[in-house]
Amino acid sequence: MRFVFILTIGLTINSRGQTQEKECACPSNQYADSKPETTFHFTNGKDIALCGYSETKGSEKIYSEFVLAVCGQDKILDFWDAMTSCKIRVTGDTLIIDELKYLPTGDDLNFKSTLWTSQKVYFKNNEVQRRIKVNRGIRKYSRLEIDRVIKEFEHAERYVEGLADKLFMATLSGDKKARQYFIDYKTKFGPLDGYVAEDYNELTAMLKVWDNA
Repeated sequence: MRFVFILTIGLTINSRGQTQEKECACPSNQYADSKPETTFHFTNGKDIALCGYSETKGSEKIYSEFVLAVCGQDKILDFWDAMTSCKIRVTGDTLIIDELKYLPTGDDLNFKSTLWTSQKVYFKNNEVQRRIKVNRGIRKYSRLEIDRVIKEFEHAERYVEGLADKLFMATLSGDKKARQYFIDYKTKFGPLDGYVAEDYNELTAMLKVWDNA
């Protein structure tokens, strides 16, 4: 009888524990499944779920086409599309989302994964706060590199892979002629379509963010 009594109490406690435990999931949305790929924990007891896709590159996890949601809430915080690649980490009680872009910022204007923006997500009085900052420290082109890009545009008679990206970087480097050529790019090589149009439109949106930051 004593064994049965102890067993009954144990099952009751276990049953209560399972009932009180809440599974963290993203609310129903049109972008990603509700099952979290990973969950980030905060010391205030709040959790943020990431639902979407990830891949491991080297020793780092890269996230793309995902949503973030505070566990238990019926709305997502935001959506990052398939053209977005992010590294995400928790530092202290702050979730940091580093958005990466593949830009010609390497040696000899080679393309490489480049930090574009950093977004901080944290809680204040149990309410979500978000702050985004553009990477103003992105590598700028030298005068020689800018002139090289300008000449490439002036001599190009047809679409050149990566030229819009180089004009974009020369524009971020402060050159007015490069900015005008970036604007003229669509007219000179247009009409743009497919992935070429998508890339150019994304660069245009990024330049607007840069100008307004």
